[in-house]
Amino acid sequence: MTIKNIFIEGEESFAHLWLFIVVNTTILALLINILSLYYGSNDVAPFLLYIPVVIAAYWYPNRGPLFALIISLLYIGMVYYFTRGAMGELIASTIKCYVLIGVSVVISSLATHMRKNEVKYRGIFNHSEAGIGLINSSDLSIIEVNKRFAEMLGYTREELTTISFTDLWMDPATKDTFFNHLNGHENVESLETRFKSRIAGERWVLISAGKLADKEFVCTIVDITDSKKVKEALLIKDHAISSSINAIAILDLDFNITYVNQSLLKMMVCDSEQDLLKKNSCKFFDSEQVFEEIREKLPKKGSWFGEVTLIKYTKSPIFVLISMNMVKDETGKPICIMVSFIDISDRKQMEREKQKALEQIEQNIEQFAILGDHIRNPLAVIMGLSSLAPSEISDKIILQAREIDRIVLQLDKGWIESEKVRDFIRRYYMVGTAGLETHKEEKKKYHPP
Repeated sequence: MTIKNIFIEGEESFAHLWLFIVVNTTILALLINILSLYYGSNDVAPFLLYIPVVIAAYWYPNRGPLFALIISLLYIGMVYYFTRGAMGELIASTIKCYVLIGVSVVISSLATHMRKNEVKYRGIFNHSEAGIGLINSSDLSIIEVNKRFAEMLGYTREELTTISFTDLWMDPATKDTFFNHLNGHENVESLETRFKSRIAGERWVLISAGKLADKEFVCTIVDITDSKKVKEALLIKDHAISSSINAIAILDLDFNITYVNQSLLKMMVCDSEQDLLKKNSCKFFDSEQVFEEIREKLPKKGSWFGEVTLIKYTKSPIFVLISMNMVKDETGKPICIMVSFIDISDRKQMEREKQKALEQIEQNIEQFAILGDHIRNPLAVIMGLSSLAPSEISDKIILQAREIDRIVLQLDKGWIESEKVRDFIRRYYMVGTAGLETHKEEKKKYHPP
């Protein structure tokens, strides 16, 4: 079926009625013209032919000119018959028929164009993703709605025509704002409110409206319930991230900083997030080698975890535990990098102090062993010299020397236990010459003489 043969909904049911009207008005107009020609007074009667021609051209635009041509030929035939072929009458009737056909052509063209527009806008009305409704501004009854409007609120289109438009609103204050603005400015744009839904209870909608003629206004509603929930969820997550005690940053795929929370600003000693945003994160790594390792491994594994040294905004070092993760969309395509930081500077400092203390214990143990040997050497000399002294004195010296040797022997037993302690320290606390050298290098690096 072509557009020319489509009539707007609601008027198609009158097609047969108008055909009946066209047929009867045509017969009546022709009979009146026959009588007028018979009695010789045919000045007004021809204008009656415009009635069926205009009706036919409007309701049947593709056949209107043909119908006008047939009526014109019948009229000219009647004039010729009743006037005996009078040339003047034939010329006058021919001119009238040209005008009649021209009017039919014009009306048919306008009707065709109008129907095309009606079909187009009816299609927009019926198939729009936005809900569209026509409201009577006098009693606020719903005249007509499209399918989307009804589905959005869980009703049928017929049910909504029995409900007042005001009964759909859940927020009286917003409803008053809507009508005040509509009455004052004759239109409303993108007002956010809640409508009652028979299925879901309520739906968040974005409503726009504009006044029409005949005390009507059209309104469109867009369901934003899902986007509202997503927006609220994003706000909650954003607040959770921004207020988190853990330092968090978001990087783009080139490792440029796009977001930082307050905890990270405090950690990096920055007054404003603008000090960090849009800067490449490599500038804050103490080791370029470590950064390149992360850049290489992160896209392959999707995550990276480890200890690194960062440089604060004040140029001082800070030891942090970093967790990096690639954030991907539903198709698995990476979209950004999320990074969390834990400041472990205090822990590092405690480990260094503990290492120094344990190294000092090891040195004390070694000195303790050497001290035993140093005591035995002079003790052997004393016992040798005691043989030169008188017997009574020599016995006393030897007795005391043996007591000292017994004490040193106990110290040796203690040394054996201390040796086990030293092995334990070396095994579980990584204390030794290498650890001492590492500590000295770190001290020299950040605290130069």
